[in-house]
Amino acid sequence: MHTRTLSCFYFLLTLFLGVLFSNPSVAHTDDINQATLSLTNGEHYQVTVTVDLIHLLKQYLNISGDDEKVMIWLNQQSLSEQKSLLEQLKQLISQQSKIYFDNKATNIAVFKGLELQYLKRILSQQLSATEYKTQLQATGSIPENVSAVNIRFSPLLGNVILKVVRPEQEIMSAAALSNSYQTRTVNQQLAGSSQLSKTALAIAGDYVYQGFVHILPKGLDHILFVLALFLFAKRRSTLLWQISAFTLAHTLTLALGIYGIISLPGEIVEPLIALSIVYVGLENIYRAKNNKTSHTRMPIIFAFGLLHGLGFASVLADVGLPPSQYALSLISFNIGVELGQLTVIALAFISLLPFRAKGWYQTKLVLALNIAIAIVASYWVIERIT
Repeated sequence: MHTRTLSCFYFLLTLFLGVLFSNPSVAHTDDINQATLSLTNGEHYQVTVTVDLIHLLKQYLNISGDDEKVMIWLNQQSLSEQKSLLEQLKQLISQQSKIYFDNKATNIAVFKGLELQYLKRILSQQLSATEYKTQLQATGSIPENVSAVNIRFSPLLGNVILKVVRPEQEIMSAAALSNSYQTRTVNQQLAGSSQLSKTALAIAGDYVYQGFVHILPKGLDHILFVLALFLFAKRRSTLLWQISAFTLAHTLTLALGIYGIISLPGEIVEPLIALSIVYVGLENIYRAKNNKTSHTRMPIIFAFGLLHGLGFASVLADVGLPPSQYALSLISFNIGVELGQLTVIALAFISLLPFRAKGWYQTKLVLALNIAIAIVASYWVIERIT
């Protein structure tokens, strides 16, 4: 085997080992924090932010590396030092977060949360998780005759997806991918009809971005599925038909899932998505070895697309959709997903282009990649079931 071939093989092996030992659930959980603003009768507000405690501490302490490095450092601190650290962190986030009433800045109420007891459970390994979610809460009063509320979160919280709700009603509005948002009111009352002061173009851009990052870099399982489709297709027309079938299917179930017409628990959907990748990878191997065409390929890809669409719907449900721009946000998210898929195909095409004319391309390289895809996806199936 040529030196160039060996280099390519080792690069791809390293890539797939990285995917294998990454947590696939992270593919569906963003580095974006979730927050809720609750307005009660125009008199009080409550802000709740869900954060990954270890990630937050890593940001605050400016420690590079994995979570284990942060936990080792924390274990070296006394309980009083740990408690003091959490209090300082809460104070800093509260000081850096501002709430504006009619453009008048006010310090947000001091956040509560980040309990020492929860940190102790993490450090004692009582929580076997890859993400350590906890909540920060702040409650305060709204001045009279306020027509607009604006919040800017601390930079430590990064990007925040925020839902605006009232306890007695459904979600009123949802802001995406910004640590600054504004909600305006009608008739000078916060209890009135609220909407985000974001243009339709800005909302569309937010949801296109959200759809894109769900594929690249976070959607490792969807990336492998698209790669498997790419590796199977020897002609562009075959790839086009497969991608079209997959897109049509997941667009359908994405819409039906968001509108609540169909729904399946994530405990069922996620293992099945991983299983679909195993199937496609193994079918690629079988068809290549037997040099057979598949007449059932398109219906199967369509069926798998329906399944992946339910996974997309669960992500979008977590993000939330602004009622005033419901259809626009849904379409924009789907466009972002498609752009992500096309980017995966383009990167794969560019990476493998130098080798496509080689005699060993199909027999060695494509075969090795399909085997790697099937192995990684099999690992995910087991992990998501257990």
